[in-house]
Amino acid sequence: MMAFSFFPMLMMLFYLAAIGFSIWFALSLIKAQRERNEILNEISAKLEQKSDIKKDEL
Repeated sequence: MMAFSFFPMLMMLFYLAAIGFSIWFALSLIKAQRERNEILNEISAKLEQKSDIKKDEL
């Protein structure tokens, strides 16, 4: 009889774990995308500086 009362709690725990994992994954993905964008902005700025120097030499 105790097993029947434990099963719904176990299912609820699985649902909460799935929701928690989904939120963690979304936040991790957003953080990784922000870091990637910062790196790309730095690269872009460096390329602009180099292209400005080359234009001045011409």
